Amino acid sequence: MIDLAILGLLDEHDLHGYELKKRLAELVGSRSGVSFGSLYPALARLEKAGAVKAVEANTVDDDTIPMTGALSGELAAFRARLGRPVKSRRTKKVYGITETGRLRLRELLLDDRTDDRTFTVQVAFCQTLSPDERLTLFARRKAELARRLAERSRATDGRTDTYRRSLREHDTQTLTHDLTWIDELIAATRAEAGDTSEPLPHLTGGTTP
Repeated sequence: MIDLAILGLLDEHDLHGYELKKRLAELVGSRSGVSFGSLYPALARLEKAGAVKAVEANTVDDDTIPMTGALSGELAAFRARLGRPVKSRRTKKVYGITETGRLRLRELLLDDRTDDRTFTVQVAFCQTLSPDERLTLFARRKAELARRLAERSRATDGRTDTYRRSLREHDTQTLTHDLTWIDELIAATRAEAGDTSEPLPHLTGGTTP
C-alpha cells in the first residue's frame, strides 16, 4: 500500500519527506498513518529501483523544519527566532516520480491482490486509468464485497450474545454501504464514458461481472 500511495502522490507533485508524510496521513487517515520509520525506507527502496528520484535538495534553516519534539530542534528554532545565528543546517530532499515509477504505479493500480486499505488508495489515484480499467477495478471489488456479505448472511450462532450480534449487524451494514458506494462509482464512471446502462446488480458469488 505504501508504495502505491507514495507513487500516486509523487505523480501529482514533487514533494519532500515531511510534506509527503503529511499527505499520506490525509490520504489513509490518522488511524493508518505512515511513520517516518516506514516512509524513508520505502522511498529508499523506490529510489534504488529507479521509481523515484531526487529532483531538488535545498539547504534550509532548522527553524523552518516542523517541530518533532526533539529538544535540539526546538532550541535551534528558538535561537533563530531571537535573531541568533543557527549553526546547524539541514538538507531538504525533494522527491519526484520517474517513468519507471509511473509504470509501477499503473501495475499497482491494476493489481487484484489488494486488501481493504489498498483498494482505498487505488480509488484515490484511479483517475489515471481508462474508464474500462476503472470499471474492472470496481466490478472486482463489488464481487468481493458481495461474497463477504453472502458469507456473513449464512453465518449463524445461536449462542451469540447481544454485543457479538451487534458487531455482526454492524459488519453487514458496512458491507451493504460499501456495495452502494461501489455502485455509485460504477455509475459515475459509466456516465463519464458516456455509458448510460443500468448499474451492475449485487453479486452473491465470487465472480466478476
